[in-house]
Amino acid sequence: MPDAPAHEFSTCDSVFFGWTVVSKGDAKGSARAVADKPLVKNLKRHYDFDPNDKYDDEQRYKQYSVRFEVENPGDGFGIAANGFGIAEHGRGKEFYYSNNTQTPSIPAVKDVSYDLGMFLQGEAYKGGFKVYLEDKDGNINSNVLTFTGIPDDWKKYEGTLKALNSADSRLCIVADAPGVFYLDFVTLLPEASQLWNNGKSGPFRKDLMQALADLNPTFMRFPGGCASEGPNYFGQVFWKNSIGSPEERIGFRNHWGYWTSQYVGFYEYLLMAEALGATPLPVLNNGVTCQFAGHQYVAPLDTDEDRARFNSIFVQDALDLIEFCNGPVDSKWGALRAEMGHPEPFNLKYLGIGNENRGDAFWERFDIMYNAVKEKHPEIVVVSTSGAADAGREFDANMKEIDSKYANTIVDEHYYKNNDWFYSHRDRYNSDKVRGAEGLTYDRNRPTRVFVGEFANSMANNDYASAMAEAAYWTGLERNSDMVVMAAYAPLFCKKGYNKWNSNLIWFDNRGMWRSCNYYYQKLFSEAGDRAFFMSDAMKGSAPDTTIYTSPTIDTTTGEIFIKFVNSEAVDKRITVNAGSGTRYEAEMEFISSHDTSIKNQKEQNYYSSHPEYNKDPMDNVPPGLKERPGMREMAWRFAKRVSYNEAVVPHTVDLGTVKGKFEFTMPENSVGILRLKPVK
Repeated sequence: MPDAPAHEFSTCDSVFFGWTVVSKGDAKGSARAVADKPLVKNLKRHYDFDPNDKYDDEQRYKQYSVRFEVENPGDGFGIAANGFGIAEHGRGKEFYYSNNTQTPSIPAVKDVSYDLGMFLQGEAYKGGFKVYLEDKDGNINSNVLTFTGIPDDWKKYEGTLKALNSADSRLCIVADAPGVFYLDFVTLLPEASQLWNNGKSGPFRKDLMQALADLNPTFMRFPGGCASEGPNYFGQVFWKNSIGSPEERIGFRNHWGYWTSQYVGFYEYLLMAEALGATPLPVLNNGVTCQFAGHQYVAPLDTDEDRARFNSIFVQDALDLIEFCNGPVDSKWGALRAEMGHPEPFNLKYLGIGNENRGDAFWERFDIMYNAVKEKHPEIVVVSTSGAADAGREFDANMKEIDSKYANTIVDEHYYKNNDWFYSHRDRYNSDKVRGAEGLTYDRNRPTRVFVGEFANSMANNDYASAMAEAAYWTGLERNSDMVVMAAYAPLFCKKGYNKWNSNLIWFDNRGMWRSCNYYYQKLFSEAGDRAFFMSDAMKGSAPDTTIYTSPTIDTTTGEIFIKFVNSEAVDKRITVNAGSGTRYEAEMEFISSHDTSIKNQKEQNYYSSHPEYNKDPMDNVPPGLKERPGMREMAWRFAKRVSYNEAVVPHTVDLGTVKGKFEFTMPENSVGILRLKPVK
């Protein structure tokens, strides 16, 4: 986006993040981004943005295509999409735009088909195009699609490419004649068999979504964290720009420094939540951008015109989203939902306003949106925010606002702490604990409830020790589940090499994933029944064993009991359980454990499939004189650096047989687990 504000996007109109201009043979030509050939005529403008802001609002609606001027086609002149895979992890500014990879990294899999879509427009162009996959050595890695008869207006071209080999590749689009043409909106999706639920629930990767489904989520918060606020005026998220046909959606650079096309928008998030059986929890911006970016934009309310604009953008956005989710098919936004393929309502119950925000400017705008939502939709539960810390001046000020005006909200609390904090704050939500500076407690007689929207040990890089500490804390959340109604580890997914954060539940690369140690305690603890109950401490002689943490729950329909436990000591513990009744149970224990508490399932930051160290021919390291020796290639591959998706810490199951009354079992050292007691009929 060459016309965007300084430091926001590309520095010139001939650099394309993730793409490489292709000149094969003696081909010669030029390629640059232009905004005078819009793909979508009369692009919908849902918002009347602030005309006096320092950013040009017209920039939001510019549609850039690539203009090619081919002087000599040679063996092909065009462009190649490299994919998203080569990005060394680091902390310096040089890593910020890490998605500008120039190395092929589309994870082609042999015999898998990929569905192509692209728009072309000629300028009296008489030639044709070839489209194919190509590996890093320049070898064609698919069938070749040929397109001819390019009109002087935009036309969509589609086809299917089948990979010949499992090799990192790039998508080449090359012309075979001199002339001028334009290219826009290229998509390449794996066949349905490679997508979750065969693509019926959206264009999502099968393995990642299955890992998420295995957590049995009951709600899903999106678009997530600081992305909800945006780093500045230009980077704010507006949900109406993320729905409708994909080519009409308006992308933006998000808080974490990478481009978001909104190909996956609010509608796809709602589909995802529905398919997971999870309640959607969208979070909307209220005109105050991220505090960590310095609140670079605060929507003005100084004049009648300012207030009218605020209502037409931010307030109306909330009301219209509720109608889009829940409205009848004869309403404006309910009709659009039906037109997109979902006539049934999404049954929205919760709506978040703001994320980790603070200060008078935020609460003034929160108040306007809150009152508008509650007046028209009293059934919607609004989620407020306590800010970005577990305590302190900001937390106290936010809780004072909530207690005085918004007591019927659910408060979204965020904190990233170390292991000692998690072990020592298990009782944070006990009814006698004071929160804020006003002397109020987590009082069950008041309507305010808590959503722990983001928590993790952000300093330990998902080592096993952090999983034990977080699990111990989780038992406290569950024991206080009459106050804490929802909780979520954060962040959820992280692409290796692109991470700006060291704690992530699921790490992945182009070809596989690693479920962190923290993932597995979340998975084990996702079985909960429907009611918590009291259980005495595990005793060590005459005193409680302070290294053991438990949370018991029961399914009141079936009578099945679930006892979550953490043994945070490097010693096996023989535990006696007194069930206190004559009921016979089938007992089973599932647990994770590791003597080495520094172990990490995801291994190192730069260990992933497309990294240069793990994506090169091992024969490159063999001296020339040895390369021709018999069996040398087989030997080189035997000792080559390879990426393994094996996880060091995974659950194990022990069948304890039938038990009754008092029985014993062993908690392994450094273990997190669940004891299931199923009544025998």
